[in-house]
Amino acid sequence: MGAMDDVSMNTNMHAAFKREIRRIQAGLTKAELSDQGARARLAKRYSFFSDTLHHHHEGEDQYLFDRVKPKASPAEVAVLDQMEAEHGQLNEILTTLDGQFAAISADTDKQEVSNQLDALFDVLTQHCDDEEQNGIQIVQRYVSEHDVKEFMKFTRDTEYAKLVLPWVCDNAEPGVEDQTWGMIPGPVRLFLKPMMTRKYDAFSRECAV
Repeated sequence: MGAMDDVSMNTNMHAAFKREIRRIQAGLTKAELSDQGARARLAKRYSFFSDTLHHHHEGEDQYLFDRVKPKASPAEVAVLDQMEAEHGQLNEILTTLDGQFAAISADTDKQEVSNQLDALFDVLTQHCDDEEQNGIQIVQRYVSEHDVKEFMKFTRDTEYAKLVLPWVCDNAEPGVEDQTWGMIPGPVRLFLKPMMTRKYDAFSRECAV
């Protein structure tokens, strides 16, 4: 068996990122931006999304793509370079959105922000398709167990780490919940799943998005 035979979590996170963009757009449409509390709640939900997406791509670049390039063929390196370039394109749009949500006010143009979210969705969808069809197979071919362990450790080192697994399951396709929580050994899962789910549910209620 390889060091990264099961990539379902990566695919499921991609789907969750795309759902979250639409969730934030719906929240933006409904939000009364003259209400400071509503603005703060929407910005907090966006901050979770942005931080999680930034962190996910930083981990891929540092612990997966860069680690396997020395072992890959020139054609495979070109594919991984494209993955990183697409991360850069996403970061450009995220930087714009980060600024928009940080400065959100009663005068914010909702349509302008929604247009940026649409642009992010389109670029992210293309990137996820490219990675799932081409990039991840190269990583699977060459990545070491040590690199995968470091990647997983990095993904857990974030402010919102305890929210990620229940978030991936939120409104997901059938079977995703079993795949997601199935990564965790049974005795540990019995403790972590209800604790993380409560935290995520409380976070979602607080953000009202």
